[in-house]
Amino acid sequence: MNRVALLAVVIALAGCGGARTSSPEPSLPAPLAARLAGYADETSRLAGAGDACAARVQALALQHATVAAINAHRVPGQLQEPLQNSANELVNRLVCTRPPPPPAKSEEKGKKHGKGKAKGHGKKGEE
Repeated sequence: MNRVALLAVVIALAGCGGARTSSPEPSLPAPLAARLAGYADETSRLAGAGDACAARVQALALQHATVAAINAHRVPGQLQEPLQNSANELVNRLVCTRPPPPPAKSEEKGKKHGKGKAKGHGKKGEE
């Protein structure tokens, strides 16, 4: 999950506010950065364990938390687009494919297969 690792790095760097004396780098509030990184870490853990469906749920939670933080003006303007794009791409990359459910018992019992042909069940043109 290279994308998850990249997102975690973006979040971590955004939360670090550098020590430069010239124009400071934009940063996320530490609690917000930690919260978003937690979603990214859990997404990575679940995807690594092979649970794409649970990983997608976590990625969606990350995406929603990112949107909420941006809407609440907690994310500096310079970080909004890269952060949102990373969260969106992560959600788009995780595909949850659940196996089809087994047929219900009532469907199996209710079907009766006769050997004769009833009207309308033959070849086209035969009735």
